[in-house]
Amino acid sequence: MKTFFILPLFLWISCACAAQPIQKDNLIAISFLTYSLPDFDRTPIEQAVARKWGFTFYTIGDCLVNQSLIDSVCKVNDAADKKMMARYGSNWRSRYEEEVDMLYATPERAQLLVNQQLYIWQKEQELKSSNDSLRFAWSNTAKPGVYEVVVSGSVKNTIFYKLLVEYPKYKVSLLTP
Repeated sequence: MKTFFILPLFLWISCACAAQPIQKDNLIAISFLTYSLPDFDRTPIEQAVARKWGFTFYTIGDCLVNQSLIDSVCKVNDAADKKMMARYGSNWRSRYEEEVDMLYATPERAQLLVNQQLYIWQKEQELKSSNDSLRFAWSNTAKPGVYEVVVSGSVKNTIFYKLLVEYPKYKVSLLTP
């Protein structure tokens, strides 16, 4: 008789518990809206880090953006931003962007920063006249996304520059003239 009474009670309790949604704050997804053409190289990294932080991005609209769309996106994103600030603090966005930048930083991408330096461009032009070109030797530092780069000639192997490239900060520092 006890078994007859306990078994239905157990089934009723387990069904009642299964019907209740889990309402933990860290499991509720927060959504941000974006519009216009995304950066296709960076988007997968942004989405992966966003999942880790507990939010998602949804691209809405097409290439045509009007003020009504912008206002709607701002309204939704302001509410989502408040939730993120409550969860992670007021500087959550800069910490998120820093994490994305660290994962996005590779020597191939950081090479673009190096190529933008005037002295690199001038040295390349100078070496072209002697059928030489620049060679870049990249090495990691203790900080993610920060590299030491030795810039030398590819024919004579003369070292011209030593650089510190901080990709998350988009900064190139000349260590030796």
